[in-house]
Amino acid sequence: MKRPQALIAQLLAIVLAALSAHAQQGGASMNPSKEEGGKNPFGVNLLGGERPKDAKTEITATKQATFDNATSVAEFEGKVVVRDPQFTLFCDRLKVTLKKDRKGLALVEAFDNVVIVQENKGEGGQKVKSIGRAGKAVYNPDTGQVTLTTWPQIQHGINNQVATEQGTVMTLGKDGKSQTIGGSKTVIVDSGDAQL
Repeated sequence: MKRPQALIAQLLAIVLAALSAHAQQGGASMNPSKEEGGKNPFGVNLLGGERPKDAKTEITATKQATFDNATSVAEFEGKVVVRDPQFTLFCDRLKVTLKKDRKGLALVEAFDNVVIVQENKGEGGQKVKSIGRAGKAVYNPDTGQVTLTTWPQIQHGINNQVATEQGTVMTLGKDGKSQTIGGSKTVIVDSGDAQL
């Protein structure tokens, strides 16, 4: 019988291989950008864009990490931190469901105190931080869609969109479109020099 440390190491290897394989296949870009020809002040580009060669993803958890071989589900609990060259994710619990062949992700769910942080370059080359917060975040690799629920909010640089109702749902798509269903408050700061 394998020791718990060996099982956890094997589990991490499987999950990280799936994350890496998915990203190398192009991942899903959720970057509201020039693809639409316009500017969208909100966005998270999770697993999108150019991934550095030999990029590593590290998942840490303070309570436990488990893997169910029969269902191909990995779960991490207790101050979970996912550090990837393209983003950092914080949550209390992370559930990763692998595809049947374990060569990619089927679904990623983050629960409780979810924070997704990403730094991108703005139009002037400056760093712009994007932060998504929610009680729950679900990433569907097949559609490239991230859904934030339970008091979701998105901050992109100085622009903010915040739910005003617990049941508000914010969806970020790989095509650069975002949608908010339910009450929210949006604050967009015009930093341009245009005069009326």
